[in-house]
Amino acid sequence: MQSSGLRHWIQQHVSWPLALALCLSLLVHVFFFSEVDWRSWFVNEKPAPAVLQARLLPLSSPVASLAIPTVTPKPARQRAAKPEPVQTPEPPPSSPASPVEASAVDEQVPDTEVTEPQSAISEEEKQARLAEITAWHEMDHPENEAEDAKPAPYQHVSTDFSVFVNGDERPAGTANIEYVREESGSYKLRWLVEGKGLLKLLYPSLEQQSQGEISPRGLKPHFYRYAFGSRASKTYEATFDWETNIITLKTSKGEQRLDLRVNTQDLLSFMYQFMFVPPLQEMHVTLTNGRRLGEYEYMFEGEEPLVIADQTIQTVHIAHTRGDTDEKVDLWLASDYRFVPVKIKKLEKNGMVIEQVATRLIAE
Repeated sequence: MQSSGLRHWIQQHVSWPLALALCLSLLVHVFFFSEVDWRSWFVNEKPAPAVLQARLLPLSSPVASLAIPTVTPKPARQRAAKPEPVQTPEPPPSSPASPVEASAVDEQVPDTEVTEPQSAISEEEKQARLAEITAWHEMDHPENEAEDAKPAPYQHVSTDFSVFVNGDERPAGTANIEYVREESGSYKLRWLVEGKGLLKLLYPSLEQQSQGEISPRGLKPHFYRYAFGSRASKTYEATFDWETNIITLKTSKGEQRLDLRVNTQDLLSFMYQFMFVPPLQEMHVTLTNGRRLGEYEYMFEGEEPLVIADQTIQTVHIAHTRGDTDEKVDLWLASDYRFVPVKIKKLEKNGMVIEQVATRLIAE
């Protein structure tokens, strides 16, 4: 009776869904207690710690002290002349991001005012430089040398160049400078730079021309023209009127007339003026690029050998740096070839380095 009464009570108060839920709950609790180490709750034991293995290595030999000795600072100076010319192999040629436009020695000079270069070297360094230049003259150009004993300037010079930018070993362009002396006593100079391959599509040719007369003091330009491609904004002209001592500079923005100083040169004629007036004899020069006029001073960097067409030739290295910019122009003049330029290097204000290195020289 009791069992039947219990069964009757379960049937009235417990539903089958509730019973199923209780069974599932019981199974979950059993599973949980089987996974948990509940015996450790009653036994005061700690698990064994993990063991790390290590190996001691012998100490390396003691490192030398890196202490830097105290050096008395030297006063800052700008472009001190080198004490002795150093003969070094030719640096790897450079390559053009803009091989055509940048390869020209297109220096930026004051618009109208001609300023004298500033010297920041000490008196001792100045005297040392003068002594070095004097010694160079005594060795290669004796003062007692007869005027008629000096070799006559060339009648015709043609020089081919490879153009490099930023040390790239592959040429990014080619260049040619041709000098011709006419029977009438006048001269013509032409400098043409062209890119290669795809660069030729991106950068048009750059052409410079200089025409004038040959005077007892050397080249005397009458007309100069700079043309980068066919763009009028990149075309500059300079006309030299030596009778009135006026130079006219012409650009797409107009013209300006300035005083014409004695021995003023354009960028192209000045490089071949060394055939008539050797380097270091006149280190000051007034230059124009067709749109500006400025006064410059060149420095003697030394005598260096260069290899051209598998032939080693000696050169005189001169350089110029404007005091208010980072631009620098270097020229290597062939000593045995009337100081004709065989290497031209320019450091642009943006850090780009453009070099033109001669690959063939014809002089007659």
